[in-house]
Amino acid sequence: MKILVYDAPKTMRVDEAPDFPLGENDLRVQTLYSGMSHGTEMNVYRNLVPQFSKINDPETRLLLPAEGQQAWTYPVRSCDPGMWGLGYSNVGKVIEKGAKVAGFEIGDIVYSSSPHQTQVVKDASEFIKVPKDLDPKYVIFFFNLMTTYNAILDARIKLGDVVVVSGLGLLGQLCAQMAKMSGAAKVYGIDTYSHRRQAAEENGCDDTFDPLSGQDIALEIRKRTGNRGADVVLEVSGNTHALNEAIRIAAPETTVIVVSWYQSEARGLYLADEFHHNRIGLKQSQSAHVDPAFSTLYSLSRRQEFCMNLLKQLSLDNLINMVDYQDAPAAYEHVDQHPEDVIQIVFRYDS
Repeated sequence: MKILVYDAPKTMRVDEAPDFPLGENDLRVQTLYSGMSHGTEMNVYRNLVPQFSKINDPETRLLLPAEGQQAWTYPVRSCDPGMWGLGYSNVGKVIEKGAKVAGFEIGDIVYSSSPHQTQVVKDASEFIKVPKDLDPKYVIFFFNLMTTYNAILDARIKLGDVVVVSGLGLLGQLCAQMAKMSGAAKVYGIDTYSHRRQAAEENGCDDTFDPLSGQDIALEIRKRTGNRGADVVLEVSGNTHALNEAIRIAAPETTVIVVSWYQSEARGLYLADEFHHNRIGLKQSQSAHVDPAFSTLYSLSRRQEFCMNLLKQLSLDNLINMVDYQDAPAAYEHVDQHPEDVIQIVFRYDS
């Protein structure tokens, strides 16, 4: 099978690896599409993630200095056990199943959180069957949709709210559309790239702003809300300067929902200003955990079923840039150097 390999930061190639053996409870899946994460995977591409020097200790839930072989080391291969840094959104066709597998048939289209490689072999419990009336290429959005759905649940948007989405990459695009679906009266987007702003407006965003234009966006939102500020702000840019502006935009006594995974130190964050005087809260939202207040009602299986069906209702076509799998190294380089051109790279595999 074909895999992706990092030999060093920003140094990627397509390579060959032996096919995985098939266990009695496993499925072998031939990949049709996989989706690149322009945030998380770019941080791995640039060697910015803590996993190259730290481990996430499961007992203390702290990132601690790694010892020996615990940290990631080059070469990093997509087929390495537990490797999520080279893709985690994979859609394919079942081509073989283990003797004890039930509920799946040869030819079924399935989703799994798996890397960019031509084959996936996993326990059948790790796959989700794709509805027959859903185009497989849209299913690469599933993982990020689960992340943004958690953010929408955390935001607790109410009918008539004014919502601001800071950052209109893929996560921001999905948040903006779901905010509208949740009953927001107005949804405003912020991004430096005109291509992203245009896509968001095409998909229902009421207006968008360029943070580099010189306009005080927080003041503009005050003008549009009778000086209240935004009822809900979702910070999805990954930029701590933008986090500071999100705090300024938020109405007093509200909470900014932080969906970003920030890297390095927090520059441009002034906690003595609106954060302090307006009593602004910050809540980190991400894919792995949900608010205990609704974790029982919104179980994992319920969220998965909802998001799979939600893919049929979202506007996704203008977010996709399709790339042949063998051109993956060039695609990563392009996203690294020219993020303004693309919102979601989808790798297409030979069937």
